[in-house]
Amino acid sequence: MTVTSLRAIKLGGPGEEIDRKSLAAIVRRFQNLHRLQLQRIQEYQTSRQRSFLELLPLLFHCNHPMLPGFVSSETPAGIQDYSPGRRSLLAVRRLTKSFEYKRRALFEYPIHGIYLMGSVSSVAYSRKSDLDIWLCHSSTLDEPQLDELRRKAAGVETWAQSLGLEAHIFFVDSDRFRLGIGTPISTESCGSVQHHLLLEEFYRTGVWLAGRATAWWVVPPDHEDRYGEYLRHLSEKRFINESDFIDFGGLESIPPDEFLGGTLWHLHKAIDAPHKSLLKLFLMESYASQYPRTRWLCTRLKTAVYGGSLDDRELDSYILMYREVERYLSERGERERLELARQCFYLKLNELVRSGRDAEAEKRRRQETLTAMVHAWGWSPQRVRDLDERRHWTVIKALQEQKVISQELTRNYRTVRQFASKHAEMGGSAGEEIKLLGRRLSAVLELKPGKVEKLSFDSGDRIEPKDFSVHEACLADGEMGWILYPGRIAPADAEKAAYLKKARSLVELLAWLSLNRLHDRSADLFLETVASALTSLELRNILRALNGFVASHRNEPEDLDDYGRPPRVVAAALFVNPGIDVDAGRRDGFRMASNRHDALSYGHERINLVHQVDAMFLTSWRETLVKRYQGLHGFLDCLADLVNESLSHEPVVECFCFVPGRARTIALRVKALFQDLRAAFSKSDNALRYVLRGGSEFYLFDGQGASVRFWSVPDIERLHAELSAARAVFSPVVFDPAALENDPLPLIYGRNRPGVIQVFCQPEPGLVKVYIVDERGALFHKSHETVEPELLLGPYASFLNDILQRYVLAAGGIEYYLVERQPSGGYSVKSAGFQPDPLRRMLEIRVFAQASSPGRSAYTIFCNDTEFSSMDAGQDVFSMAAAHIMRLRQSGERYPIYITDIDLPLSILGVDTPEALQTIHFLKFKEKIEERLNA
Repeated sequence: MTVTSLRAIKLGGPGEEIDRKSLAAIVRRFQNLHRLQLQRIQEYQTSRQRSFLELLPLLFHCNHPMLPGFVSSETPAGIQDYSPGRRSLLAVRRLTKSFEYKRRALFEYPIHGIYLMGSVSSVAYSRKSDLDIWLCHSSTLDEPQLDELRRKAAGVETWAQSLGLEAHIFFVDSDRFRLGIGTPISTESCGSVQHHLLLEEFYRTGVWLAGRATAWWVVPPDHEDRYGEYLRHLSEKRFINESDFIDFGGLESIPPDEFLGGTLWHLHKAIDAPHKSLLKLFLMESYASQYPRTRWLCTRLKTAVYGGSLDDRELDSYILMYREVERYLSERGERERLELARQCFYLKLNELVRSGRDAEAEKRRRQETLTAMVHAWGWSPQRVRDLDERRHWTVIKALQEQKVISQELTRNYRTVRQFASKHAEMGGSAGEEIKLLGRRLSAVLELKPGKVEKLSFDSGDRIEPKDFSVHEACLADGEMGWILYPGRIAPADAEKAAYLKKARSLVELLAWLSLNRLHDRSADLFLETVASALTSLELRNILRALNGFVASHRNEPEDLDDYGRPPRVVAAALFVNPGIDVDAGRRDGFRMASNRHDALSYGHERINLVHQVDAMFLTSWRETLVKRYQGLHGFLDCLADLVNESLSHEPVVECFCFVPGRARTIALRVKALFQDLRAAFSKSDNALRYVLRGGSEFYLFDGQGASVRFWSVPDIERLHAELSAARAVFSPVVFDPAALENDPLPLIYGRNRPGVIQVFCQPEPGLVKVYIVDERGALFHKSHETVEPELLLGPYASFLNDILQRYVLAAGGIEYYLVERQPSGGYSVKSAGFQPDPLRRMLEIRVFAQASSPGRSAYTIFCNDTEFSSMDAGQDVFSMAAAHIMRLRQSGERYPIYITDIDLPLSILGVDTPEALQTIHFLKFKEKIEERLNA
């Protein structure tokens, strides 16, 4: 029903005559308008769903065990000036026969009012739409009472769900709300940064169900900018009773931060549903352009009600929004943007008309609205058909629309930043929220190499999968790359054909198809190559793997707080050797076969089979990135990147390889290596080292510092030297299982413990090897002529014991082990059973040193009590001491000289503080001096 014959009401300002009857008439007009809107809502609902809104006020007016949501008889209940009507009583009787309503007077009514808000009262509402409900309660309720009420509300929401309705009940304390505390968050707002904008939307879309009227109703539209003053005047002069109204506050002033936050929020929503959010974005832009004297839509609605119009069609909040956008864009002469706004309006309503789920009255109303709008816009029948067939658009047409939408979103974001630079001083929680939303938008809108663009489709939209052609081509810079075409394109036609995407990485092209769900099994992929060994089978396998990977991570919930931290990889798919035949270079044409099947050091020639990795990363900022890593060093760069990511969280990593012959071997090896590295470096001790073999070289991963890094080591001798480096803290070493196949070093480091010096003696034909792992994991290694282990361990024991006696080191003891080669292969380690005997020491050789000048040292050597000094002998001090030692040997044999003790300043050892000292410093100095003595 439409009422147009009401007289206009004019209320005077402070100091002027104000008619109490007119005030009462205004309240009745709003209530009658809302009753019309409620009637319209219920026309769209099923008979069972209608009972929800009929019973909602009654459920919070009284407690009864047979009513939905009942918690206890102590739950706060009672709505001021509420009495259930005939339809409510009929609805409750259909629900339960045992309920009988009895009117009772309460000293205080805890529920001040119940309102709907949002699209529910507009032409954009459908049965699938959420019902946002404001339950306005007294500020005197304590926490236990509120808890009871929350439990009841949850029960009512569950009952609504059983009726096919999604209801959200938000608790509102108007006193706190007016102060900006505890702003309710509707399903279409982001709370704290939209307090006033949410209030404006409430005044524009709210539907009164029961309880007090809003004080905003009785403030005339021409006094909106003096809301607080006018309301105080009405109260002080007793034109109104404050207890009859709910005061949520006015819109006379709004912080600029809210325009920023509101616009950014709708931009945030537009990323996933552009057509549903662009109209609101245009409205926000219109509002901001008028700042600080914004002409609110809710004020326009109020003006119409004061003027006597209760036509709920003309006062439809969605149509009001479109009319304001149309006015704003028309005045600016922005025809293309106006067309986009009209398209958004049409698609929103047309989707509801074509959905087939709503009532005939609802469809008829929307169809009438659309027909009138299309006629007024002057759209051709072809334009309408084009939009109606949007779900059957080609990919090229969808990309054209995507370009328009991206440009509009980017333009909106720039407008926001311009407004911020002119008006805003962001700070506090609102400023932080705005910053996070801005980062979210930048992550989506910013284009950069390797980033896979995600097309913006509204829910339900999807471009039907079509055939595509993938061509390998030489790019303008001389590098090989890949081009994606729609349909089947022959090589001869490729230069003239319009292409969709161009990239260096095949995986990047296919990831774009997969991410946007543009290809499925019903469509074909046609392949043309130049130099690549890629086959159609491998192409389909890569795309199938991408589809599965993307699908398994597509619906992960987004947390806006993620944008408060740097982006991190949450999932990665590694594609090894796409289009690369690892045996293509063999002259004999055969594929390699070997018992050494490590993909990183394969066969007798130790060939690396990992030539290239194309990695797709999904980040916490909802970006999809593809990066190519070339060669073994590039592959290890990729692993290091992922291991560093895993130090703070655990990304999901999957590995794929589809090359002929050894795809499974390669993929499993890559996956296992990453898991081993992650397991090693995820421990609390971040100073760990990891040794890996790749090709004929070694690679040493080091966790010391802020991140894991690695470098190549050419051979085993250089590896020993790298492991001998002094460490600031205990640094264990982990060896990849395939790193050293016939060497005891992995077994030795398997025994390594902090704070212990471990000496390992390994007898071999013609020599004896000694390994010493010190208290921080540094390695000393030396080969000696064949001798009994005890005769070799004795001098080392004397030296180590004297060092521990003289210096304060982190070492707490010394352990001695014997390493033996096993007949079946490999090595074993057991205790050497060695006990140092100080009494067997026949000759003490002690070396003292001090810095004499920059870069030079002076030495004093004691052989028992005989002294040899640089002051007397200069550089010959070592040869003189050695000759003396030889003369002391009764047998005259020339076997190595071992020193038993050293005493020297820190500077000669190359350390700055006593805390930096460790046993490896002394062992290296000992080796250096012994080499000079034995020369």
